Amino acid sequence: MRPFPLSTASVRHQAGVTTVEFALLLPVLITLCAFLFQYGQMYRLQNALQKVAQSGARALSLVPAAQFGQQWSGIAAQMREDLQQQGLAVDTVQVLLDCLDSALDPFPSPPAYCGAGATQPPDITLGYVRATLVFPLAQQPWLPFTFPSGTGTSSGMPPALQAVAIFRYDPA
Repeated sequence: MRPFPLSTASVRHQAGVTTVEFALLLPVLITLCAFLFQYGQMYRLQNALQKVAQSGARALSLVPAAQFGQQWSGIAAQMREDLQQQGLAVDTVQVLLDCLDSALDPFPSPPAYCGAGATQPPDITLGYVRATLVFPLAQQPWLPFTFPSGTGTSSGMPPALQAVAIFRYDPA
């Protein structure tokens, strides 16, 4: 037995309902896709920052004691170059290299050998080296869902991605 055929009016009514449902769901779907795209971009960015921080800390941890201060700026410049190769705006990224004691604590005041251009070789108090990269997310044109500058964090600072790598200082 054949089912009853649908009338033309009921087919038009179903088409109208489908159009309205699509119009209501389209902004939600577009927003979801934009969030997924942004999450992918942030994940890629965080991975790039972490990779560069690890390579910088590793390079600093292997510098011979006699060249520790002289290699400091070269390693920071190499980290900036690596970031540029990853497609990041180097002028917005903060590159910080510092020394830690053998208990992984920062020194209260940086030792004379811990800094760019220092000529004094490190002593036994230097246990670890740390590389930190900070990338502020405010004013990034490809991130549509970030907070404007000064909001989004309890400290009043714009949100930022940060990568930290710590290596034991062990010159070869």
